Amino acid sequence: MATVFVWQLREVRGQAELAQIKNTLGALRTALVLEHLAAVAGNRSNAAPSAALAQRNPFLALATLPANYAGLADAEALAALPGGSWVFDPDCTCVGYHPMETDRLESPLGAQALWFQVSKPPGPLQITSQMSYVWMGQVVD
Repeated sequence: MATVFVWQLREVRGQAELAQIKNTLGALRTALVLEHLAAVAGNRSNAAPSAALAQRNPFLALATLPANYAGLADAEALAALPGGSWVFDPDCTCVGYHPMETDRLESPLGAQALWFQVSKPPGPLQITSQMSYVWMGQVVD
């Protein structure tokens, strides 16, 4: 009975972490769309989003920073941070996440972090996964 309980607890923790990852990505994407719409509507000093926004940290578009946001960091620095940490790498214009339990990340094999590119197509900034990530059988995008 205890073994089944521990296994179920571990499954629930993995699902909770996936939900947190998707929630944070959703909040970032929503904040970037709202920022774009405000800029287009003229609610800010510039009439349209500038190319400089593409280099800006998308976490700064949020009303409040996530408690597990660790600031600016590259892949090497992210690996040294505790699991559950989010970062922004201004050099690659990427958002990174260091999982609490990397064994939940089924694909790509051996990946120790999830990285998402911040790109500027026509319209609002977009956040897209750099690789095809699979977490407990679910695609993380």
